[in-house]
Amino acid sequence: MKKITYTELFSAMLVFELGSAILFVLGISAKQDAWIAMIIATIAAFPLMYMYVTLFKKYDANLPQILEGVFGKIVGKALSAIYAIYFLYIAARVTRDFDELNISTIYRQTPISAISIAILIVVLYFLLFDISVTIKSAHMVLPVFVFLAAMQFLGIFTINGISIKKLFPVFGNGFMPVIKAAFPHILTFPFGELITFMMIFPEIYLKKDLNKYCMALVAVTGLWLTINTVEILSALGVAETARANFPFYQLVLSMKFGSFRNLDPFYAVEIVIGGVIKITVFAYAAIKTIQSIFNLKEYKFLLIPVGTIIYALSILIADSYPLHILIGLKLTTVYIHVPLQIIIPLIVLILSFIKKPQKQQ
Repeated sequence: MKKITYTELFSAMLVFELGSAILFVLGISAKQDAWIAMIIATIAAFPLMYMYVTLFKKYDANLPQILEGVFGKIVGKALSAIYAIYFLYIAARVTRDFDELNISTIYRQTPISAISIAILIVVLYFLLFDISVTIKSAHMVLPVFVFLAAMQFLGIFTINGISIKKLFPVFGNGFMPVIKAAFPHILTFPFGELITFMMIFPEIYLKKDLNKYCMALVAVTGLWLTINTVEILSALGVAETARANFPFYQLVLSMKFGSFRNLDPFYAVEIVIGGVIKITVFAYAAIKTIQSIFNLKEYKFLLIPVGTIIYALSILIADSYPLHILIGLKLTTVYIHVPLQIIIPLIVLILSFIKKPQKQQ
């Protein structure tokens, strides 16, 4: 396997974070203060990311190996199995997000199953190679993301009715709605999902400056999504943003540069690329976790079964898109993200200071 450099890892993590998060205004429950909730969640994400990096550096191992090192083989493998299911489940949720985006915007007459199959064929193709191919591909496409973000910043000024006044009054509904939007919703999505990269950290060429690059990644992600939130709210307003299934796409449709109005195909490509990278990373994490649990020498024979599971879950996960979102907000965040992204890693970190780490060979 080719080793991954810091810049490649940074690019892949950024594309991963933006993958599906950019589609929405995270924290819209705080209304016009959603951008403040994003900033608060970003600040809280620094210690969360620091915890992930610290655990990796202590054991120099991936997540299942760390769990076995702390809890022992039986409990460690049981927890690893839970994380494998978690990675598969979130891969399916992200797949469903992009299924819904495509059938509601570009491919209105296409069955959702066909969209899922098309996305997962690309994902499985990436997984035929080692993860460095996915990471390096993300590094190559990041400049496209930056260019389109710059175009988006200029394009919002062409939208009729755009006004910064739509962000006022600040704390118009009090401070608590902002805190509730930040914790745990924005903290766990997208920042907490970075726990997935504990399965990729062992492939980094040098590990000395990992913490520095990860902190920079959190800062850039927070800044990017805060600007994205401000742009969407300033252009669409709170009511329209809350009503739209995909406010980012709604914003793109409203932009125009003279007679050139149909910008959505360019952003559709950006969105799909981000989605494929994110699903691939989650699927890889699931496969490597399964490989670690059963001490398998090879994992490629798992590709078809894992792809089939993600496909089935993406279709069966909810009967409708509103139900899919409701499950994500009310159940997944509190009962799945918080325990697996925050509580268990925190327990592991505490125990690691009590029990002397034994680095994996």
